[in-house]
Amino acid sequence: MEELAKTSFFFVVGRPRSGTTLLRTLFDAHPNINFPPECQFIINLYPKYGKIVYWNERDITDFYNDLINQFLFDTWNINNESLLKSLLKYTGNNTYGTICKVVYNEYNSLFDKQNILFFGDKNPGYAIYTTTLIKIFPEAKFINIIRDYRDNFVSIKNVDFELPIPSLVAQKWKYFFKKFNKDSKAKPSSYNVINYEKLAVQPEIYFKALCEFIGTSYTPEVFNFHEKKDEIMKHYPPGYIKSYHSSLMHRINTSKIGVWKKQLSTKQVKLLDFTIGKVAEKAGYEREYTEFNIWISIIAFPGRLYAALLYIATIVIDTFPYKLRMAILIKGPLLLAKIYLSLFNRKKLKELNDVIIKR
Repeated sequence: MEELAKTSFFFVVGRPRSGTTLLRTLFDAHPNINFPPECQFIINLYPKYGKIVYWNERDITDFYNDLINQFLFDTWNINNESLLKSLLKYTGNNTYGTICKVVYNEYNSLFDKQNILFFGDKNPGYAIYTTTLIKIFPEAKFINIIRDYRDNFVSIKNVDFELPIPSLVAQKWKYFFKKFNKDSKAKPSSYNVINYEKLAVQPEIYFKALCEFIGTSYTPEVFNFHEKKDEIMKHYPPGYIKSYHSSLMHRINTSKIGVWKKQLSTKQVKLLDFTIGKVAEKAGYEREYTEFNIWISIIAFPGRLYAALLYIATIVIDTFPYKLRMAILIKGPLLLAKIYLSLFNRKKLKELNDVIIKR
């Protein structure tokens, strides 16, 4: 039990379609890191269980039942019966963080493991919750992977992750970047920002630096992760990898860098550049258009306003009682996605419904 409590945590955050899944796969291929797929249960269950310091059998059982019903938890390679038995061993004085570590320790990676020294967690949304996560895991470190906001928009638009409105997507990108940087000032040694482009061009150099950042050894064998393609695909719903991560199981390459230059119109680029503003240069990207344009600012306004309202809604929803908050978080995004796809991409809506049915 003492060894588990001492196991360190680190988080990979960033905007969706920025390379977070690639980093998660690389780290999961490391022999000393257990890194399950995405599931935001740590933050979701924190309001209900975060203050418990003495866990009785009822607390553990309730936690387990809430956990297995979390969105995407069924993609984890975990034996639920074994998980419950392991959790019940931790009745008594324990922190919420330790209870969460029990869950990560039960994850059976498809990659060979030796001595597990670190647990990893990849959730794009955690970029705005780093201060809460540090309360849970004081030793935690955070890696924010950022991608050229124009390529990011192209990728989001192509897979219908969000409403494909340039100013909306760019405003979210800007907010995530600024929030992460703001939070990092309180504990800068625990925060790291990496550009997707640098990782793609020189993967060995930059992944080695990330290993040094979290405090583990560098293992070049992680770059053979694509050899597990067939096994990995079995653990996701049919069509999921093809629809959302079709390039994941290939060797790291630079084919996705600069795609915006061919796939975006001048108007879209202007909207993205205007919305991002000077933050682009701070993040290491050069804008094509830097001069103020009144018409572009007017067109960008609705998307930026919507992003601001979503941010406010997130803050408000976080104050709701647990059951109401979870109902909104679980059903809300799916409902919005279905409404959007029913209006603009009915083929993609059918694919989404097929994935849900097969799950």
